[in-house]
Amino acid sequence: MPTQQHDVLAELFRFSPRLAADLLVDTGVKLPELVRASDISESCTDLKTSEFASDRAVLLEFDEGRLGVVVEIQRAIDPEKHYSWPLYQATLRARQRCPATLLVIAPDPKVAEWCADPIDTGHPDYVLRPVVLKPDQVPVMTDPESVAEDPALGILSAMYHSDGRRGEEVLQASWKATVVLAERNRELARRYYDYVGAVISDAARKFLENKMKTETRYYSEFFRTAEAEGLAKGKAEGKAEGKVELLLRILEARGIELTEEQRERVCGSTDGAWLDELGRRAAVADSAEGLFD
Repeated sequence: MPTQQHDVLAELFRFSPRLAADLLVDTGVKLPELVRASDISESCTDLKTSEFASDRAVLLEFDEGRLGVVVEIQRAIDPEKHYSWPLYQATLRARQRCPATLLVIAPDPKVAEWCADPIDTGHPDYVLRPVVLKPDQVPVMTDPESVAEDPALGILSAMYHSDGRRGEEVLQASWKATVVLAERNRELARRYYDYVGAVISDAARKFLENKMKTETRYYSEFFRTAEAEGLAKGKAEGKAEGKVELLLRILEARGIELTEEQRERVCGSTDGAWLDELGRRAAVADSAEGLFD
C-alpha cells in the first residue's frame, strides 16, 4: 500500500517535472539542453483490461527531440516489478512516439541495489537496466537559498542526507529555506515543509520541529499557524484511520473482498462522513460494488 513518503516522492515530479532531467544527469545519463519538462499521464493501460500505472511519467523536450521518463518510487523488494517495469517503459515509448527510460527512486540502500538488477525480458539483446538514483548522486544541500531555488531537489537532499554526517547542516538549511519560501509564497513554503516532514526519519523530523520552535526569530505566525493546522489535520486523519480499520473489519467478517483500487480508495480517504456511510452500507451490502453505488 502506498505510504505518505511514497506519495510525496511521486508528487515531486508533478511539482517539478524538470527534476527528472536533473536526476538522470546526476546518475550519468547524458542529455541535450532541456527546453521543456511536463507531467504527463502515468497510466500504462490502453485497453479496458487490468490497470497498470507507473508512479509518475514525465516528458522531457529538447531541440533535438523528446524523452519520456517513467518514474517509480520503490520502498520494498517486489519481484513483480521485473514484469511491470518493462511494460511501463515500452508503453510510454509507444504512446509518446519517442525514446523512454526508467528512473527508480529507492530510499532504502538494499532496495536500491535490488532495483538496479538488469531485467532480462527474454527477447534477444533486450535487457532493461533501470536507472536507480543513489544517495551520492543527490547533492548535500546546506545553503537555504539554493534549496529555496530548487525545493524539489532540496526535499530529496533532506531525505537522503538528514541522518548522515552532515545531517544537521541539511536540516538547518531545510528550515531556513522554509522561511525564505514563506516570504515569497506561503502556500509553496507550507507544501515544502510538509513534504520534507513526510520523507525524513522520525528523529530528523523531531529535530526540525524543535528547531522551528526554539529559534524564535524564525518561529513566525506562519509556522504557528502551520503547526496548529497540522495538529488539526493529524487528529482528523487519526479518526479517519480508525473508521477505515473498523470498515475493513466489517467487510472481512462479512466475507466481502475489495479490489486493490477500491482498498486504496478507502484507505486513502480522510472523509469521515463518507467512511461512516460506507460503514452503514457494509452492514447490508452483498458485494463490494454495493458499497460504491
